[in-house]
Amino acid sequence: MATETNVEMNRVNPETPRQEVVDLMRKDGYVLMKNALDADSLAKLKEAYAKEEAAVPHEEGALRMEVPMILGKGDAFENLMDWPVTFPIARDLIGEDISLATGGELDHKYPHSKAYIGWHNDFQWMKDMAYPLPNFWVRCTFFVDDITQDMGPFTLLPGSHRSDHACPYDMGNKYVEGEIGITGKAGDCLINCTEIWHKNTDNVSDKHRRMVMVLYKHIWMKEWEDGSGVCPKQKARQTDPIRKQLVGDIQWHCTKEFPAKDV
Repeated sequence: MATETNVEMNRVNPETPRQEVVDLMRKDGYVLMKNALDADSLAKLKEAYAKEEAAVPHEEGALRMEVPMILGKGDAFENLMDWPVTFPIARDLIGEDISLATGGELDHKYPHSKAYIGWHNDFQWMKDMAYPLPNFWVRCTFFVDDITQDMGPFTLLPGSHRSDHACPYDMGNKYVEGEIGITGKAGDCLINCTEIWHKNTDNVSDKHRRMVMVLYKHIWMKEWEDGSGVCPKQKARQTDPIRKQLVGDIQWHCTKEFPAKDV
């Protein structure tokens, strides 16, 4: 369970000026975009999520359920990759050479399940890199249901993405002064730089924690491995120039201008 703190959460909404959101991201490494999804889109996402959830057996003792390449499994998911109120923020942070780092992920934490990972920054394994690291990845995590402190919310340490060193491996899952568990309502979206120090927490509630994650990178970087890259069928069916860029279906070497330049 995330620890209650007095740290005020960075809450924005679709009407918040874009530069204000980007400035908060650069300063603190995250924002919670309230009402990122409209009611109709949220209803369609819930329906699509329920179908995927029903298709995956609940293995005894499992802490969570993951469904990779989720963006390729219908419009309710695929439309999240260039969602009009969240994608522009990621584009400003990554740059006009933005693309998908994975094919998206359905992230589902079961009731009464322990945390599965402690404090880390996603590129702490990289050696001989000067800190603070660039924004290699930006993640948009859409809340399918309401998320409360007892449900094992993502817990972040604001501003830590600007640290002059990697997150220490021996931090474990301990409480750190200034940490904040990101709670919100269904339809909200957590946007964060993945170099922010973050951890998972116990879900001590009777509720399932349901999320859909969209991860962005520079187009010249490799996609994440382990079978979680962009679905080939999803890549093949794209015709929109920006979506073709996002799925990596354009030439990037020596490109002077990318389709996402004017997003």
